[in-house]
Amino acid sequence: MKNKIILLFIIFSAVGFYSYAQVGSSYSRIGIGDVDYSYSADGLAIGGLGISLSDPQEISINNPATWNRLNLTRIVASLSYGGMYLSNNSTSSFYGKAQFEGFTFAFPVSRANGIAIAMGIVPYTSINYKVEEKNVGFSSTSDTYNILYQGLGGLSKTFIGSSYTLPFGLSVGGTFEYYFGNMSYNATTLPNNTASDASTSYDRSYNPKGVGTTFGFVSPDISKIFNSKSISDLRLGLSFNLISTLSTDTLLTSASNVRTDTVGIGTVDMKVPMRIAAGLSFAIDKKYYLTFDAASQAWSNYTFNNIKTDELRNSLKLSAGFEVRPIFDMSMTDWQLIVWRAGISYERTPYQINGVGINQFSVAGGFSYPLSPTNTIDIAIQYAIRGTLESNLIQEHTISLNAGLSLGSLWFLRSATE
Repeated sequence: MKNKIILLFIIFSAVGFYSYAQVGSSYSRIGIGDVDYSYSADGLAIGGLGISLSDPQEISINNPATWNRLNLTRIVASLSYGGMYLSNNSTSSFYGKAQFEGFTFAFPVSRANGIAIAMGIVPYTSINYKVEEKNVGFSSTSDTYNILYQGLGGLSKTFIGSSYTLPFGLSVGGTFEYYFGNMSYNATTLPNNTASDASTSYDRSYNPKGVGTTFGFVSPDISKIFNSKSISDLRLGLSFNLISTLSTDTLLTSASNVRTDTVGIGTVDMKVPMRIAAGLSFAIDKKYYLTFDAASQAWSNYTFNNIKTDELRNSLKLSAGFEVRPIFDMSMTDWQLIVWRAGISYERTPYQINGVGINQFSVAGGFSYPLSPTNTIDIAIQYAIRGTLESNLIQEHTISLNAGLSLGSLWFLRSATE
C-alpha cells in the first residue's frame, strides 16, 4: 500500500509539472498579477487563508506558527484546473487552464514543544491572460486594427521555516523566503486591412528576485474564558509577510515583419507591499471547526522603477470556513473518516480600471478522503465571480477544481520527553 501511495504521488507531481496552461484572469495584466493565497485543496475549500487553524494534515503558507501541531513527516502537493467564462457588453468567451499549484515538505522536531520545520515552493502571484481589443482606429485613416494582449508568468517563492510553542501556549513561527519569477507581457497589432501585413509586436519581460519573510503567532486556547462545554480550541492568529526590494532585470523589444529591435534593457527595483493577516478559529463539540480570516495588502504603495500605478489600490480579503472532522475510532470506515469543508470569501482585489474597483465573491467546498490512516487525497471546487459589466469592463465567472495529495509518515522517532 505504501509503495502504491508513493507511486501515485510521483505520477501526480509529474502531471502537474507538465500540465497545460492557457488563460487566466484578464485583470492579471496589472501590477504583478493575481495574488495566490493558498496552494492546497484544504486551504481553497475554507476560503483560502486559515490564519489561526493548526491542522496536522496541512502545511500552511500563510502562518508558519500553525505548524506547531504537525505530528508526522508530511508532503503536500496539488494541481488545479479552472474554467473561466469572460464577458462584456458586446462579446463573451470561455477559456480553461491547468497548472501545478505547489509542493511543501515538513517534519516535526519536537512535538512537546511544537517545533516543526517546513520548506517548499509555491506561487505568490500569477499572470495568465489573453485579451483582444478589436477595430481600433488610426487617427489619420479609416483603417482599423486589432490589438492582442497576452501575458504569462508570475512571482514564486521557495521557503524554509520553523514553528515553536512557548511555555504559556503561544505558538510562533517564521520563514526565510527567496522570491523569483518571470513576467512576460506582449501586445501585437493586427491590421484588418487584408492588403497590409504590417503587424507589430511589443514585448516586456521582467525577472525579479530577492528575499523575504513570513512570521506569525497563534494564541493558546482561550475557550475557557467562555466556560462553555461545547466550544473548544478557540485561538487567534496573526501573520505578516514582508518582501525586500526585488532587483528586476527588464528587457523591452519590438518586432515587425522587417526587424526586431531591443528597445531597452536594464535593472530596476520592484517594491511589493507588506501583507497583514488575522484569523479566529474554534471547534464545536470537538468535531465542527469554524474559521474567520482577513488579509490586507497596500498595493497602492507598489512601485516599479519607483513609479506607482493608478490601476492598483489596497486589497482586502475576508473569508469564513467550516470543517467537519470526524473523531477517530478504529471501527470507522474510510467514508466515515472523510473530512468535509466549505467556505466563502469576499475579495477587494488590487485592481481598479478608470476608477472602477474590481471585486470578487467566491464559494467553495471540498473533502479529504483517506487513502490510509495518515494519507489523504484532497479535493476542492470553487466558484467565483469577479468584475463588472459597467463601463464596458469584463466580468469573469470561474470554476476551479483543485486536487491534492497529503502524505504522512513517521520518518523520525524521538523519545516522549522530546
